[in-house]
Amino acid sequence: MTPAKATPAKALPPIPAREEDRLSALQRFELLDTPAEPAFDQITRLAAKLLKVPVALISLVDRDRQWFKSRIGLPVQQTPREHAFCAHALDSDALFVVGDARQDERFADNPLVTGDPNIRFYAGAPLRTADGLALGTICVIDDQPRPSLTPEEEEALRDLSAMTMAHIEARRAVGYLHPVTSLSNRFRFLADVDALSDDPATVAGTAVVIDAAASQQYAELTRVLGQVCADAFEIDCARRIAACLPAHTRLYHVSPARFAFILSGGVDLAAMLDRIGAAIRSPFQYQGVPIATSTGIGFVHQRDVQTGSVELLRAATSAAHQSLETQKPWCAYDEEQDRAAHRAFLLLRSLTEAMGGQDQLHMAYQPKVDLRTDRCIGAEALLRWTHPELGPISPAEFVPLAERTALVRPLTEWVIGAVLTQVAHWHRRGIALPVSINISMLDLGSGDFADRVEAMLDRHGVRADWIDFEVTESALMTDRAEVDRQLLRLRSLGIAVEIDDFGTGQSALSYLKDIPATAVKIDQRFIRSIAAERSDQIMVRSTIDLAHDLGYLVIAEGVETAEAYDWLRLHGCDFGQGYLISRPLAPAAFEDWLAAGAFRPAAVPA
Repeated sequence: MTPAKATPAKALPPIPAREEDRLSALQRFELLDTPAEPAFDQITRLAAKLLKVPVALISLVDRDRQWFKSRIGLPVQQTPREHAFCAHALDSDALFVVGDARQDERFADNPLVTGDPNIRFYAGAPLRTADGLALGTICVIDDQPRPSLTPEEEEALRDLSAMTMAHIEARRAVGYLHPVTSLSNRFRFLADVDALSDDPATVAGTAVVIDAAASQQYAELTRVLGQVCADAFEIDCARRIAACLPAHTRLYHVSPARFAFILSGGVDLAAMLDRIGAAIRSPFQYQGVPIATSTGIGFVHQRDVQTGSVELLRAATSAAHQSLETQKPWCAYDEEQDRAAHRAFLLLRSLTEAMGGQDQLHMAYQPKVDLRTDRCIGAEALLRWTHPELGPISPAEFVPLAERTALVRPLTEWVIGAVLTQVAHWHRRGIALPVSINISMLDLGSGDFADRVEAMLDRHGVRADWIDFEVTESALMTDRAEVDRQLLRLRSLGIAVEIDDFGTGQSALSYLKDIPATAVKIDQRFIRSIAAERSDQIMVRSTIDLAHDLGYLVIAEGVETAEAYDWLRLHGCDFGQGYLISRPLAPAAFEDWLAAGAFRPAAVPA
């Protein structure tokens, strides 16, 4: 129902003396524009019944409107504040009663009186917070004039007001409690820190965050043993931590398996953190099964963070994460480490945008040559990223970040798609050279990787033998069964596979006989000093002989001098790649390099 337009009321509602404080309190209680709640609806039904009226409301008076948290007998959700009877009740210590609105000059021309809902009688009791701020009223309305309320009716309306405020306060309290431990939650932590910061008499303290388990450990605990076990774990951790805290120190449960507190001065911080660490690192017992988790503890002094409670909690959490990563008992907030973490987050967020754009990510191609003929036999595709603000970003920085997130799959597909587009273009121009693509261990661990590659080959019109994949030795050893399945599937499609960075992983050389690959690529750290380092020579020569005996081709990367080139050719290495031959090139530059003819190392200074 929309009230009919009419002449404004003769008297606008007065503005309370502490209006801005009142409005701030109203926002803090988070009642406005929220769904109906049974507890409030029960109160309005009771009000309508006790006072025998057709309309009962719980009205919240906002800056420009009154909004009804609960309403009985009134179809509209809100009305303008200038028309609100309830706005007149905000400054009243007693009940605000209007016996006949048509006879009251303040309301006679009010649209809510001259039109729907045709108010004649109104009685409202303010809803006051503990510090005296009126959020609104609980009120009853009739379309017939009535005499003043009886003492019993006044008492009933006051009781209903008190009941409503009790529900409001309880609602807020529940919103500040963690449902498992009943400790104050993250919202209460932030509110308390802000309140302390606003108090000039408060001495800055230290925020401490405890991760009782790494996130993946907590998830695994929940998955394997169930939520009941996870809840019991958190309750036990809360008990252990609380036992180590000074008296009157509030412990907060800010997120799953994560706790926090604010410590004032006069406490030996290091000794207390050691006690907490010892307490929560002791295995947790669940139905006779000991469960041990990794633990991180971090802290930050409030004086070191100037931007509020959210930043304080984030800084302390960053320190706790550092403690987990470095396996130190506890860590202080490190601004430099935090900047690195912030940069990592920025790169991950920007990488998503880069994959959707046209001008940030691009591929470069580094030639590979046959060491016996000096002819180019292919190229390795290398991903490059030029960030619009940070400039060139090394793949060594952003690829490992992507591998820790769900971004690795779309990034790999972006690279494969870009290379297949280029390879198809080159073949149309008569440039028929295989291009190597680096893939992640996480790609090989995906059960549908080879199927997705086959679909992309079909989509781009590229034959399988026009590309090959380079995978690191460590990738092959991560999940042997799934990796072998994917590699065999790729080989069945006709795609060659190279073991990249050979000699740097953890696997034994004997595993080579079982790996479905076609070539091994000797890591550049063994190549750069091969002309002078006898130990490198022995390593590389043994690898070449073993790989050839097992039927593999051998590629050396990091060829930077003519001496290394000659040594590798002399000892039977098949192919080479490195700055001596060429740096990675843009597609057009690669075409120009090819057009120049055979590579001749003697013409390149060492």
